[in-house]
Amino acid sequence: MRALSGELFKTVRRPSVWVCVIGLMAAAVTIGYAIPWLIETFPPAGSSRGLPPGTTLADFKVALYPANFVRQTLQNWSTLGGVFALIVGVLLQGSEYGWATIKTLYTQREGRIVMLLGKLGALAVVVLVLAVGLFAVDALASGGAAAIDGKSLEYPDFQLIVKGVGAIYLIFGFWALFGFTLATLFRQSAMAIGLGLAYALVIEVIIFTLIGSLGGDWVKEIQQWFPLANTGYLASSFGRVALRGLETGGLAPYRDATHAVSVLLAYVVAFVLICSVLLRRRDVTN
Repeated sequence: MRALSGELFKTVRRPSVWVCVIGLMAAAVTIGYAIPWLIETFPPAGSSRGLPPGTTLADFKVALYPANFVRQTLQNWSTLGGVFALIVGVLLQGSEYGWATIKTLYTQREGRIVMLLGKLGALAVVVLVLAVGLFAVDALASGGAAAIDGKSLEYPDFQLIVKGVGAIYLIFGFWALFGFTLATLFRQSAMAIGLGLAYALVIEVIIFTLIGSLGGDWVKEIQQWFPLANTGYLASSFGRVALRGLETGGLAPYRDATHAVSVLLAYVVAFVLICSVLLRRRDVTN
């Protein structure tokens, strides 16, 4: 408990952590709701081309209303929101190397593993703040959009909201631990953030796009064990928004939520074990 309380004491006083938290909340409102609402309310000329007859951009506003905010949150932020969590994970560990405090942290008091668990506990709290905060601002933004348009303010049942928060918490937890592990491996923040962002936004997508061009279900059989695919499976398991013959959210997931949760939890456990082994067996240097 002393290790956890000490890490929380440091974490809540770090401006970079709050920049990530507030940045995600601001992006959720602007990118997720404000900009789409403006475009769909005041569509540019010719914006209905390619849509089914009788369908306009205004019809897509149904995705912004409270009934769909859980699906919308997961579809929008399972990857982009994970980037913020990844950065937090990197900073909580990598900054110790940059500040040259890593020796003091892991060679005094309770020992390396206990201090590591305290740091991971603090990271879990920050990730929970990210997950709950994201759903809170999206719930408010969806309610605002519905109120402005005079639509229903009926939200999904509480159980679905809790499941949604749990899903995004697991997804963000994976990304945060991924960043934490990279920072532990490379003993710095810069390379960890760079490689983490590259993987989140480019590497896995490009690899399976190129391999997928060869055709065959064997590609999906391999892809189902990779993290980015499973964050997508989990987000898509909450359903898609249907409107006039169109569905938002892409194709149906290849695997179900149970598979996605199992794979992501396996990655989480693996990251914790890797960090434990690295910190226990390596010399603690800057």
